[in-house]
Amino acid sequence: MNKLNSRQRKLAYAGGILALLIPIVLLGAPTSDIDPGQKTIKNGGMLAAMRVKYDLGESTLGDIDPSSAALNLVLLGLRGPAAGVLHLKAIDYQEKKDWAKLKTTVDSIIKLQPHYDEIWKFQGWNLAFNVSREWDRVADRFYWVKDGIKFLIQGTKRNQSSTILFYNVGDFTGRKFGNSDEKRFFRKFFIDDPDDERWGENNSDTELNPDGVDNYLVANEWFRVTNEKDEVYQIKGMTHVFARQGPSRSLLDYASAIQDDGKFGEENRIAWDKAYKEWTDVYGNDVFLGINDLRYKLNCTPADIEAMALENGVTPQVQQQVWNQNVKMTNFNFWRDFANCERDPLTVAAHKAIYDGKVAYARGETSDSEDAQGNLLPSQSEQQFYDGMTQLKKVFDKYPQLSWHDAYVEEALLAIHYWQEIHKFNLKKIPDDYPLKGLYLANVERMPDIERLKKIESRTIF
Repeated sequence: MNKLNSRQRKLAYAGGILALLIPIVLLGAPTSDIDPGQKTIKNGGMLAAMRVKYDLGESTLGDIDPSSAALNLVLLGLRGPAAGVLHLKAIDYQEKKDWAKLKTTVDSIIKLQPHYDEIWKFQGWNLAFNVSREWDRVADRFYWVKDGIKFLIQGTKRNQSSTILFYNVGDFTGRKFGNSDEKRFFRKFFIDDPDDERWGENNSDTELNPDGVDNYLVANEWFRVTNEKDEVYQIKGMTHVFARQGPSRSLLDYASAIQDDGKFGEENRIAWDKAYKEWTDVYGNDVFLGINDLRYKLNCTPADIEAMALENGVTPQVQQQVWNQNVKMTNFNFWRDFANCERDPLTVAAHKAIYDGKVAYARGETSDSEDAQGNLLPSQSEQQFYDGMTQLKKVFDKYPQLSWHDAYVEEALLAIHYWQEIHKFNLKKIPDDYPLKGLYLANVERMPDIERLKKIESRTIF
């Protein structure tokens, strides 16, 4: 090279640059026809394709407002501060109720930091739980809850290894649609969307519910995907033993929800039976790591505990201590007994009688009548409540470990309150003795709250 003159060296350098440029262009050529969620690529170089496949590159910065202060920071390499500026703007727009600008600002934030889990988690929560409550119409609240969950789904597409985002989609789909004050409407809207003209023949929002099924069943699918992801990308941000119970808890919630809807037939029995088996046989037999990385599972017999103690190289007493701690922490035995109780025909009969009493009460079937011989006959609602109270007492006698549970206590107190109100309406003296009187006397201080709950419930039973 020293024998070359200056002009020749320049030509050699230029030739070398051109020679290196060709593979760089071929390998790094930008992709086209990309769906970041599905990672489909029609054209582009190998390096660009790998960036898309492994979420290592960004192609969305050009979508940010070029006149914004955030883009000025991006151009200086300050992506984090730029996202902070947009967060402050989003909060300001939310306080001003400028929903259009809030939505576009949130979209800009995720274009800046698409692989930061907390962005997706915070804004998904914000839209579904905070923004939604700013609206008066239930249909409008439903729209924003959907928007928050769709936002999280978009996050899962961009971050296939972020298992926590998959968990959050399942959690929001089950909890927000199923536990909020508007749950009776939300669960109906989830299957029959108010904006169903957008979805063609399927009345549900196909982006959230393509098969038109219950929200808890959709949540169950997301939790199953979460657990599959967890096998490869361990979930972060949650205690593992709690994170893995998503599929079984969603089935427990589903069985309880359809029961609240007044379904007490074979569908209900199958739902509780499936939930019980999922909790005990699947979740209960999953192997977890406890203190000092000792392996344990929740559904254990004494023989199982001894076998796992031998496997872990510890005494049965140490293994028993680890098992006791985690069974208590997860409330495993309670949910096992609860599901077993709920699938019992005796419990189903008690729930059905009390539900039928509420329906009869809401229809105004509260007046006593006389038979042909002049004997006084209790109203339909009174008789149903009394039958339900009688059956529920039998349930408590059969499952005494559950008689303290708030859901059962509340149901019993509500039945008693309805039953007493019907007596007062018919100017009848409340008998000195009746089923569950002891439970009523032990919880008499709760009756003002029960009365308020009854007023709300009697307006929404249909």
